[in-house]
Amino acid sequence: MRSAFLAAALSGVLLSVLASTAFPDSPTGGAIVEVTHESAALGREQTFSIYVPPEAEDGERFPVLYVLHGAYGGHRDWPTAGRAGELAAHYRMVLVFPDGGEFGWYVDSPHDPSSQYATYVGEELPAYIDVHYPTIADRGARGIMGLSMGGHGALLLAAKHPDRFGSASSLSGILKITDHPEKHQIAARLGPMEDNPELWAENSVWDQAERFRDSGVRLLFDCGEDDVATGAIGDSRKLHERLNALGIPHIWREHAGTHSWDYWSGHLREHLNFHQASMITADEGADRWFRLYFERMSAFLEENGRLALERPAAPTVALLGSSSLQSFPDELFPGYRVFNRAIAGDGLGIVRRGLSWRLEESVFDIRPDVLVIKNGRNDLGELHREGEPSIERMLEEYAAIVDEVRHRLPQTRIVVMTAFPVSGRFAHLGDSILEYNKGLTRLSGERGLAVVDAWPELAGPGGEIRPEYTMDGLHLTPVARDKVAALLLGALGGAEASENQEEMNP
Repeated sequence: MRSAFLAAALSGVLLSVLASTAFPDSPTGGAIVEVTHESAALGREQTFSIYVPPEAEDGERFPVLYVLHGAYGGHRDWPTAGRAGELAAHYRMVLVFPDGGEFGWYVDSPHDPSSQYATYVGEELPAYIDVHYPTIADRGARGIMGLSMGGHGALLLAAKHPDRFGSASSLSGILKITDHPEKHQIAARLGPMEDNPELWAENSVWDQAERFRDSGVRLLFDCGEDDVATGAIGDSRKLHERLNALGIPHIWREHAGTHSWDYWSGHLREHLNFHQASMITADEGADRWFRLYFERMSAFLEENGRLALERPAAPTVALLGSSSLQSFPDELFPGYRVFNRAIAGDGLGIVRRGLSWRLEESVFDIRPDVLVIKNGRNDLGELHREGEPSIERMLEEYAAIVDEVRHRLPQTRIVVMTAFPVSGRFAHLGDSILEYNKGLTRLSGERGLAVVDAWPELAGPGGEIRPEYTMDGLHLTPVARDKVAALLLGALGGAEASENQEEMNP
């Protein structure tokens, strides 16, 4: 039966696009457009919105993410209210915004032939998209996400089609519909629950959670802590508990917020990060630095998903920075569980991806006991090449990162590392590094943060890094790493001693 449907759907795929209307251009010139096609599953013409990266070249293909709307909504919701066009330009993904009906719930209704949205979104539309657009037709390059009703749809379709979707995420999802038999017009699609409880269970994410076991589907879901009336926060907490009981890795985040576009648009970037990272290995066209960034993010997210099942017993330390921290092996910090969340080439996040763009994945998912931040030289390089960002602007961004961590993780100790000296072809950065370090020291004093300044240990008489401490004028030799690690260990012990002192003298 399914193969017959797919054959019919693919024949419909060969029809030409009937309509295309552009939304306002994204920052790099790409556009979100509306497309109408014939749907065999729904028995009518159906419209979706789509974004294709503007830099697409002949033969180039991209991962694809299906972005589902909520109840009362439609395919225009995310493009017009959710910042989708603004953020899309920072990623290498085709974004598809299906229309799932005002109350379609992304299920196949047993009594309404025009409401077969599980088949449409889960089977027919992906087949159409893979023929008409430059997508990588592989489950490892295909993700699905949604809000509210769409959050339910995204996780449910991924549970039922793990061969089709490699990553799934939900914002404010109604994830246990069997707890809401009289709400959200679900009965209009499935009929009264008392008449067919098995059908309701078959279409409830919580009840189908075991399908994720050994599926390889990466999972992320979050919800606002004040999202009570809809049932979303309760459902999400229950799913988190059930996945834990089943031993299924996942990422669960609970934020301040309500069932609103302020919440959904405010957290869209985290979901785009999640899916881009989950699909990066399938994207052979990504350039070196883009690939490095999201491959590292992918490793972070995989580790974070396992943390939902078991927290480390040892004190935890997160290293947040770029290549000068990425090279530090864990064994330099005996007695600590180290999460190395540094990415080579990364900046603070002022004009492009950087630390402030990835705090959720790099820090907040871990909730470390101590956070070590070392960053700045890459932005200083931009300052010398492009004239911006200014050192003042860099310190503002640094302060914003510190303040956000303190707000979200008040128990986490923050250790600031000043920038290391340089030499050779990087020597022109020396004066700027000293000025920046003075600003960091001043900022740390204002915020009451521990500071580790390795400059006196590493710099020679002329202010450049000593030859025995660098391989290329920028990066550290193993001997230099040992020296810096010893300084850091002293600061970590000081942070622990300070915390113990506060506990003894509240």
